[in-house]
Order: sequence, then C-alpha cells, then structure tokens
Amino acid sequence: MRRIFIFFWVFLLAFTELRAQATLLVGEKSITLEENFALSFVLKSANASVETPTYKFPELPGLRKLGVSRSKATDIQNGEPVYSFTFSQYYQASNPGTLLIPAAEIIVNQQSLKMDGFALQVSASEQKEEIVEETKAQIEELFKGQNSVFLALTSTQLQPFVGQGFTLKFSLFIPDDNSTRYSFDRNDIQIPSLIQKIRPKNCWEESFGLQEVKVSKVVYKNKKYTEYRFFQSTYFALDNQKRVIPSVSLQLLKNADKVVFSSKPIVIMPKELPNHPLKGKVPVGDFRLIETLSREQVQTGDTVVYVSSVVGDGNSILWDSKLIESDYFLNFFPVGTQSSVYPYGDKMLGNKTEKILIIPSQPGKFAFKSYFKWIYFNTRTASYDTLRSGITLAVSGQPSDRLLNTQSETMLLYRGLEKLAADKVIGYRWIDWKQIFNAFLGLVLLWLLILIIKAKK
Repeated sequence: MRRIFIFFWVFLLAFTELRAQATLLVGEKSITLEENFALSFVLKSANASVETPTYKFPELPGLRKLGVSRSKATDIQNGEPVYSFTFSQYYQASNPGTLLIPAAEIIVNQQSLKMDGFALQVSASEQKEEIVEETKAQIEELFKGQNSVFLALTSTQLQPFVGQGFTLKFSLFIPDDNSTRYSFDRNDIQIPSLIQKIRPKNCWEESFGLQEVKVSKVVYKNKKYTEYRFFQSTYFALDNQKRVIPSVSLQLLKNADKVVFSSKPIVIMPKELPNHPLKGKVPVGDFRLIETLSREQVQTGDTVVYVSSVVGDGNSILWDSKLIESDYFLNFFPVGTQSSVYPYGDKMLGNKTEKILIIPSQPGKFAFKSYFKWIYFNTRTASYDTLRSGITLAVSGQPSDRLLNTQSETMLLYRGLEKLAADKVIGYRWIDWKQIFNAFLGLVLLWLLILIIKAKK
C-alpha cells in the first residue's frame, strides 16, 4: 500500500511538471484584413520528439478559424538540448473594426491555459492582384481560360535544384460573381485521400499544418475569387528524379446534383547541383545573415556576446553548429544554439541561431569574417556562396597572459590577485622555468670553470 502511495505522488509530481511546461502565446493585437491573428502554445521537453498533444483552441467572435501550424526549436543550454514545440492556431477577420475578444482558454492535454480579454484592431487594406509566391507566368497559367469554378494544384517551382524547397498548394477557386450555389461533399473523406495522391515521393516535407479549409480573397484582372485552400506543404527533393503530381478530382454538390472538378497534373524536374567539394553537404536556398555583438569596443579580458542568425527559405537547420577554436587573440565559448522551421505567409522559413561568448586576449582590431562564415548553394544566383560576418571587434588594453587565460574559470581564479600582499599569494605564484634554467646553466658554467682552474694547477 505504501509503495502504491509513493508511486501515486511521484506520478502526480511528474504530471504537474509536464503541465507546467505548456505556456500560452498571444499574437499581435493590431492586424489588417490580409493578416491573421494567432494563438499559440509552447511545449518544452528534453526529448527530440513528443507525442502530438490533444488540444482545443477556442472560437473567437468575429474571427474564422484557419489552420494550425507546428514548429520546432532546439536550444543547447550547458551542453544539454532543450526542445520547444510550438502549435499556432490562426484566425481570420472578415471585416475591419475593433473586435472585443472575451477571456478564453486553450485546452492542452487536459490543461487549461487562461487568456485575458482584449481588443483586437483590424484595419482595412487594399486587395493585391497577385498570389503570393507565384510568378506572373504561373498566375497567367493558373487563370488562363478560367471564367468559372476551377480546381488548382500549383507549385512555386517546376524546376527546383535538388534540395531547394518547392511549395504545393491545392485549392478550389470560385468567382464572387458566380450565381450557382456549391457546397462541399464529404470533405473529411475526400481531402485526406487526395492529399495522399499529391505528396511527392523521396522528398523532405515541411507541412503548413492546415487542419481546416483556409478561405481567402484573390483578385486577378479586376475579377474577384474566393480561394478555398485544402492543402499546403513545402518539399525538398532529395534527388534529381522526375516527380509527376497526378490530376486529382474533387466532388461538389451543385444544388442537389453532384459535380466533379479536376486539377491539371504537374511535373517537377529537379536540377542537379553543380559539382563542388561540398555538393550535397550544405544547405540549398536563399539566405541572409543577421548578427549582433553586445559591444564593439572592449578591453582585453572583457566578455562580449556574439549572436548570429541565418534565415532563409531553405532548410537552414542543416548547418552544423559553429565550432570555432580559440587562438592567440580571441577565446570562444559556445553558449547555445536554436534551430527551427516555420511557416511565414506562403513560405516555409528556416532559422539557425547561435550564441557565443568571446574573451579577447590581445589588443587590436579583429574582423569576424576570418572566424565566422556559412557556405551554401544560392538558388538566386545558381552558384555556391558564402555568408561572412561584417563585424569588427576593437580591443584595447594590455596583452593577457595566455597561460593564465585559457578558460574563463581560470580568469576568475586569478582576477584581483595583483591587489593582494606578496606574502599572501606566494602559494599561487607562477614558476618561472626560464629563470630556473638560467640559474642552473650558471652553476654548470661555474663548475666547469673551477675544473679548468684545477686542471691547470
């Protein structure tokens, strides 16, 4: 009985700790009609993967529920990885104005996350005659000859490089001036089956996590459409084999009759990367470097924090963490790293962030481009490229003793030692082997001189 009681309390404590790891995030409280409001919760775990939690996001007045996206981040703290899993529910406003959002709650694994009420400002903005990501040629092809309802399967790239992301979208377009009334017919059965046919093989997939139909307005040549998006996901081809996305058909109800709409097939032809020693070993995409330094002018022995973030539409988590070796001038101490892949608008972005402590040992000016660089294949220029740091650190002061400054802990041990009385630090004095050797050499020479004098006598 006692063992059962102890087991119960251990289980209760573990369960309480797990519940405490779920935190609530509330999105921007001022948006436009084209932007979405987001509610998110974050789960932190020491495990690289967790079971998909059971959750329920609330219905909010004046807002329509869209899809749920998921992202993962890794933070290295004291050499141990901490994983963060973020689940975001997106909401869409139908009219501009001020929406009074009442207090609500999100249920996560039977845990209640409370949200206070607030006012959401929704401002009007002009509709843009474009579909995000598609080129003009793709837009023309999409709407070519379409005057009525049509089903579309589109890709942002038809000839991506191997490893370059291409996003597939599966949508139904209905003109706003359409007089015929359509309704969906068993989408819960049709859509999952169609998605399985759409998914290309031998590709890395990053899903946008649409769990409900995403409804948005599209304008093409002054003609308004309502887009019902059923599926959206980004893929990274692992080889240069041709991939054929077949035509799929969706059944709708037209009044009481059944009608079928079909999409056109798509052929994806990945291009082989140019020959290079790092071919297949570096990320592929269009990236930019964001970097900060806590201070750009310091004294020797001071500590500065360098943070680098590589962001782009490729899978930047493939970059290895920077293992920078300390040299005669600078000491490097990695603090942590974060990597995540997340949807942003109609794109899937990757982000790799690293934080490094730097302690300079010698005075001078040090260009970080000699220490920090990231090699990748640039899909915009179709060539291998390198991101280099643009920061220069200016160090002044006296050179630090390398033997007493190899680690930050050693620095702390000797800090302030010069202020103590000599009789109090004799036990910590550094042995000067050069002086000992010179004294020994002098004794040897003196001994040889004595032997020579005795030999002459």
